[in-house]
Parts: sequence; structure tokens; C-alpha cells
Amino acid sequence: MAPSDSWGAMTPPWARSRTPERDPGAARCRALAEEVLTRCRGEGPANCVARCPLGVDVPGYLRLTREGRFDEALGVVRERLPFPGILGYVCTHPCERHCKRLDEDAAVRIREVKRFLAEWETGEPRHILEREPNRHVPVAVVGAGPAGLLAAHDLRRHGYDVTLLDRGKVVGGCLVGAIPAWRLPPEVVARDLSIVPALGVQFRPGVELGRDVSFSELLTTHCAVIVAVGFAGGVDLLRRPDAPARATSRGTLRADPVTCETAVTGVFAAGDAVSGPSTVIDALASGRQAADSVHRYLSGLPSRRGEEGWRPRRLLWSLSISEPEREAREHRPNLLRRPPAPLTAEEARDEAGRCLFCHCDACVRECDFLAEHCRSPRELARRVADGLDAARTMVYSCALCSLCAEVCPERLDIGAMLLEARRELVRRGAGPLRAHDRVVATYRASMSRSLTLAMPEPGRRKSRRLFFPGCTLPALNPRQTVAIYDVLRRHFSGVGALLQCCGVPADALGMADEAAVARAELLRHAEAIGAEELLVLCPSCVVALRSESHGPKVTSVWEALAGSWEPPRYAEGARLAVHDPCRARHDSGLHDAVRTLVRAAGAEIDEVAFGREQTRCCGFGGAMYPVDPALSRRFAERRAAESPRPYVTPCAGCRTALASRGKETIHLWDLLLSPDWRTLAPAPPRAGLAGYTNRMRAKLAFKRLRPLGAE
Repeated sequence: MAPSDSWGAMTPPWARSRTPERDPGAARCRALAEEVLTRCRGEGPANCVARCPLGVDVPGYLRLTREGRFDEALGVVRERLPFPGILGYVCTHPCERHCKRLDEDAAVRIREVKRFLAEWETGEPRHILEREPNRHVPVAVVGAGPAGLLAAHDLRRHGYDVTLLDRGKVVGGCLVGAIPAWRLPPEVVARDLSIVPALGVQFRPGVELGRDVSFSELLTTHCAVIVAVGFAGGVDLLRRPDAPARATSRGTLRADPVTCETAVTGVFAAGDAVSGPSTVIDALASGRQAADSVHRYLSGLPSRRGEEGWRPRRLLWSLSISEPEREAREHRPNLLRRPPAPLTAEEARDEAGRCLFCHCDACVRECDFLAEHCRSPRELARRVADGLDAARTMVYSCALCSLCAEVCPERLDIGAMLLEARRELVRRGAGPLRAHDRVVATYRASMSRSLTLAMPEPGRRKSRRLFFPGCTLPALNPRQTVAIYDVLRRHFSGVGALLQCCGVPADALGMADEAAVARAELLRHAEAIGAEELLVLCPSCVVALRSESHGPKVTSVWEALAGSWEPPRYAEGARLAVHDPCRARHDSGLHDAVRTLVRAAGAEIDEVAFGREQTRCCGFGGAMYPVDPALSRRFAERRAAESPRPYVTPCAGCRTALASRGKETIHLWDLLLSPDWRTLAPAPPRAGLAGYTNRMRAKLAFKRLRPLGAE
């Protein structure tokens, strides 16, 4: 068997034997991806598109109209709506009902801009006539009103041989027989409907279903039939004893609301014959729905694409005004009046310019990882949902910092999805990556007996409190780690010490089981020493240990000392910026405590724009550095550039990341305890292989400590 390229040699048999469908972890991963796909606004739609029954790209054609590119704008309309002139007059414009512009004054007059574009065009209409290769598969559409027209149009563009039948003499149905000319000019209808013969749709006038031709006859010569005979035509059809059609309680044709299938195999129904009297735009949408179902039926595709595809989509953009105010500002459609005067070119451009072009790219704009890997988090969610094998590098390149959730109006945490994806990769034996070999080795060494220590305060058998510094500071500066402990045991009574890893590195790699073992071991040591409270130095450790449902109280060292301990004023007159660790972005107590101690040391603070809960990652988060060092550097450089002041931070890892990019950064304890802190701020970071030696030194230094007063 070939070795995998993940950490560890082989995919274990138990991982290979499980199927994703039966794996609850895989289900959680897919569920998070589906949540992003459902709620993310990155690819829209804007409210106008969500409420357009035909899904016309309204912002797209408004943007082009604003720029005076009228022909291109009309082309955008025709991609989804081949009858722009007709809808410019008779659409009830549901797109305008929840236009975000209503928050300011009134909705953009979307229908009137569409009407302007259709009437701006001169000469022969530039219909979109491209279609798929001819399939030589005949389909009949009965009824040449709005539903039948769009069904015939869509099927013809799919390459089917379409015959359009109607009991009338001309195409158009209600468009020519029911709507008065003062409301919908005949020349507008004729211009739009010229696309029917141009596409090659065959029209047979004067043919009534059930009188001139039967269902069985149509199915003999056609592979599928769409019945779109209108409300009155449907009523007449149901009266015929030989028509194999079933009625609803409303007296309309019975058809599946999603697939449009009737009780007769190969026969579909659409439009007012199914819904009862409705609007032109709704009838058109019903015809498109039926055409799509016929295409799926004849192509051997699953019949139910998904019910959400044919219903109004969830509005992603809420209005700040009340519903009564919205109704007062709305342009209510009234088709019983003459249409308003057409817009001039200048008015059309101005009206299109009122569009807010609802678009959300907040997370991509603020995160270098997202900017590199996608235009919208939905792209990443699709990659996760489609399978992780080809997405492992992307999955492990995220900092897991959760800034995306802070800036997202939907509070979507893309890192949470990718963390679950990492866990799934580990469960499959496909993660972590080879690039993480050193991270895994370092983590496991930190859990070894040679580097761990659990002890009560010297001179005591038990300790009510335990100092837990985490891994990074002992690996960088064992002397300072012991100095902090001395401050704590002089300030509080009965403080022991615990040197171990809390499991955060394993958790970041998706190794959830190993992380749980680390925390269980930590809690076992605390219980053995009788600790009721953990005084935790590392902000990441604070967050991880507070997630445990049991065990001793977890208190940040910074919060424990802020306001009750007076540090030396070594920073008198200094102006500094605080870098808050991203793992603790929601720990307001930590944020306040850090600032209290900085000011107590004599320094003034210049707050950065992205601080506290919106802080940026230093570039070391999520074990991203081994996978994409260049991206990690961009994170650090972006953060470094956000303040001209030296940074002070309570996180040793953040100090290392920022200092590695040349940013003057001081660990908070250096500021509090070192008179020469100014010379330490620009110093390059220390660690690497020396980290093992330093941890050993820290352990030995703690073991040599004597009781207070016995030095």
C-alpha cells in the first residue's frame, strides 16, 4: 500500500471502512458547509434578484445602465428574460418590494429602467438565439400564452424540436387577447415575440387540446407535452370526459408543485391552468419551471431539483424601516392605469445610479486567506461539501481566527467549517499534512514526562491555585516564566505550577481526540494537587480550558493581577498599541485587564481600528505557517502596518510572529518586569530547536524553587 501524504504512514483500516454517509463527523462538516451555502451573502442574491421569479440579474443591468452601456444592459436582461419590452409594461415588479433603497427614500424603478432599455434598441431586435446542439427530440407545448411561450423558448434553447400549439390564430395568449393596447402596445408584443420563429419554434394555430388533438396523439408523436392553456383553457379541458387530467379543489389542473408532472406520464402542466389567474411574470416563471422539469425528464436527471429553486428565495438583506413605512414608500403596481411616461436616457442612468448594488465581501476584504482562495466563502463551502481530498491545503491554510464571523452580517464563521473539515480529514487518516510534522512532534514532546511538571507550591503538599503558563513562553523564555510565577505566589497564597500543553496545537490540526486527552491529563494533575483555580497565562489556553464543562475555575493571570497589583512604572511616557490575540477576541475581561496593566506601567495606548473582538491574526493562528509561509507573512505584515506604535501583547506566540516581520513588539511581561523593555521590543524572536532545551530549563528551575522566605 502506498503511504498517504498526511502525518502518519497509512490510512487506518477503520477510517477507510467508514462511509461518509454514516459518519456523524462528516455529517457535521457537510452541515456547516450547507449553512454557509444557505446564508452567505457573498454571491447574493440581492433582494431584487431573490424576489424576481425569473432571477434576472437586476444589479448587473442597472450597473451597465448607469454607465450608459444600454445595449449590454439589455443583453443582461435577455439572458433570463427574452421579453423585456412586454415586462417593461406589465410586470408587477416584485423585485422592487424589498429594494434596500427603500431604507433611504423609495425603491429603484427597476421595471421602468427595463422598459427604457427595450425601447432604446432600434432596428431588428438582438435576440439571444444561441442554443445547444439539436437533440432531435420532439416536445409539444400546448398554449401560446406567457407560460407556454417561455417554456417553448427554454426548451428550444436546450436543443429540442418544439411545436407550439394554440387554439387561437396568433401567439401571445392574454398578451394579445386580454391586455388592452393602451396598457401594452401591440408593437411591443410583436417585437418581443419575434424571437419565437427566430429560434425555430414551430407554431400550429387553431388547435385545441381535447377537441382537435388528444393527449395520446400528442404523446405518440412527441416525447413530452406541456399543457399551458391558461385558466379558462384548463377549465374547458377538465370538462371534457376524455381528458385524462385531474382537478384540484380550486378547479385547476393538478400538477406536482415542483416538477409540474401530471397524472399522465410525460405530460406536464404550467401557468394559470395550474395556479389559477396570476400575473404575467408568475406565468412566465411557471413555464420555465415546467421546461426545466421536461429537460430533466428527457435527460434522465433526477426530477426534483429542489423545491427552493422554484420559490422566492430567502431575503439576505433586511430593511431597517417598519413594514407600514415600507408600504408607504413602495411603488405599488397598478395595471389598470396607463403606464407612466417613459424614462429619458439621462433619467434611466440616474435611476440606475440609485441602486445600492447590494453585495457583501466584508470577510474577503478583511481576510488575506479568503482573498487568496475565493471570491466568496460559498466557493470554499462547495469545495468542502464536494469532498475534502482536493481541498486539504486550503483547509489547513486558514488561521481559524474567526475575524470573518465578526465582520459578517450573518455571523458566519468560515474557520469553524474548516476546523470541522480538519477533524474529518484526521478521522479519515488524511490529516494533518506532512508540513505539520514538526508541529505534531513538538506538541507530543510537550506532553512527554521529560517536559511536563505538576507541583504544589514549594513547601506545601496541596495548592488551591495552579499557575499554568502554557507551552510557548517556557519555550521562549524560561527565566521570565519563573519570574511570573514568583509574582503570583507572592501576590496570592498557595500557588502551585503546572507545565504541560493544553491541547490547542492538536485541536488546531483537527486532532480533537489528542487535544481531549491533553485537557483530561491537565485536569487530573489539578485534581491531584487539590487546585480549585487555574491561573492561566496564555490567552489561547484560557479559551481552551474554559470550554471544559468541569474542572477548576479558569482565571487569566492578567485579570487576576489587574487593579490589585502595581507593577513598576518602567513604561512611563511610552505610547504603545495593544495587539489582542485572535483566539481570545471575545474575552473582554482579558482586553480590559491588559490595558489596565499597560497603563499601570505608565504607558499610554493608541487603539488600533481592528482591536478587541475585531482583532486580526498575527499570522501564526491555526498552524497555517507550515502550510503557507507566504500567506502567514502577509497576515503578520498587514497587522504590523496597522499601527506606527510598538505593539504590546499578552501572547508569546503573537509576539514571535510580529517580531519575525520586523515589527517592534513587546510581550506584556517584558513591559511589566524589564527596565530594558525598549531594547527587547525590536529583538528577533527566539525558539526553534532551543524550545526543547528551554522547556527543560523551565522545568528544572521550577523544581529548584524553595518556599518563600527560605531563599
